[in-house]
Amino acid sequence: MNVSGWKRSYVSRFYSTDDFLIRVASDIEQQLQEWDENYQVYILKLKNYKLNVKNGERYYHMQLDEEEVDSLQRKSPFSLDVKIWKELEKEGLIILKGYGDYLDSIL
Repeated sequence: MNVSGWKRSYVSRFYSTDDFLIRVASDIEQQLQEWDENYQVYILKLKNYKLNVKNGERYYHMQLDEEEVDSLQRKSPFSLDVKIWKELEKEGLIILKGYGDYLDSIL
């Protein structure tokens, strides 16, 4: 998957925290589906955000509080992506390279 730094910069500046997280999760899901079309990404907003990635019977989970998402959004356009990908990798997700510039540019 390829990404536009200019577009993401715009999104990070002008989207609400909720909408920004949804956009990042959508980009992550798109990348995952390039590897395997069965990947799905879900976000639940309770006290904290819960991000779940599902592929068949395998699940990956993480939590983020709203202040953390907001802080990462203000830090740089891809800081939230980096945080999520690193957490998914810690959970055991194998990250594949060579599918565009998205992951190569942030990890």
